[in-house]
Amino acid sequence: MSYNANKINNTEPQATGAYTVTSGATAVISFGQGESDLYANSGQTLMTAGASFFFYDTAPVNTIEGATVNSGWINSVTLPAGKYQITWQSHVVFSATGVCGVGLFDGSTQVSTPMQIGDVESSIGAAFLNITSTKIFTFKITQSTNVASVASQLNTPAEHGYIFILKVK
Repeated sequence: MSYNANKINNTEPQATGAYTVTSGATAVISFGQGESDLYANSGQTLMTAGASFFFYDTAPVNTIEGATVNSGWINSVTLPAGKYQITWQSHVVFSATGVCGVGLFDGSTQVSTPMQIGDVESSIGAAFLNITSTKIFTFKITQSTNVASVASQLNTPAEHGYIFILKVK
């Protein structure tokens, strides 16, 4: 008879087959809970390429030592040196058939595959970063066709936007 033959990270399962997860082993930022707030409250005035894109959360989770993420409307995160996997998504309101892209930037350099929102398809944004010193990363609109005005966005970006950052060892 064979039991406890499967190991995960050199950890054997308990007699019941369950694994024990060590608390605090994963460092993450989780931002965006589906809360409601008007996008006009973000302070943004444009929905055009090059403009900042904002996400909303009143109580974000941040277990990455040395990282900074504020609450409320944000368009940036500060990350210390390390390796990261970052994903994000949101929705916007269109005035007609259109597309909106949102990328992650280090200064003026895009460091990601941007998320794409459109009538035909939608995809998450993704970045895999290996940074050697603390940096501020910002979210900016990379593509904007028929995206409605800031006032017309209402609660849509707040209710559908999220950022998830995993620190990779």
